[in-house]
Amino acid sequence: MMTVLIQKDLNEIIMEKTGINEGQLKKMEKLLEENLGGAIDQNFSMSIKNGTGAYDYSKTSWGVTIDGYAVITAPDNGTWHLVAKDGDKVVFDKQGVTKDQQVSFSCHSGFKLNLTVTATWSEKKDTTLNGRIHAKY
Repeated sequence: MMTVLIQKDLNEIIMEKTGINEGQLKKMEKLLEENLGGAIDQNFSMSIKNGTGAYDYSKTSWGVTIDGYAVITAPDNGTWHLVAKDGDKVVFDKQGVTKDQQVSFSCHSGFKLNLTVTATWSEKKDTTLNGRIHAKY
């Protein structure tokens, strides 16, 4: 009985926060039960000013587990300190990353993914950090 009450309260909170109705919520629950997933395989680019840059990304993610890696493809020189956070939760914090080195990650998102990635270069110059990300969810 307690589980039913907790689930009902949770569903009401979700509907209130997202603005969806009960029918839409049931459709989303069915999709999650079917374990729908996907993959991301794409290039990225980040502007670096005086050795530092940041990237923000926010998307409704429905509490999925995301596993993958990122690889720097340019610039050729220097090392990087890369930090990725989902809200206050650290996804990865890697120092000394060089070109072509894989940085693996795994995280379980909440209802919404609020990703912030910061990059600090060993050189205090302007550049563009280029790379590739591969992830499965």
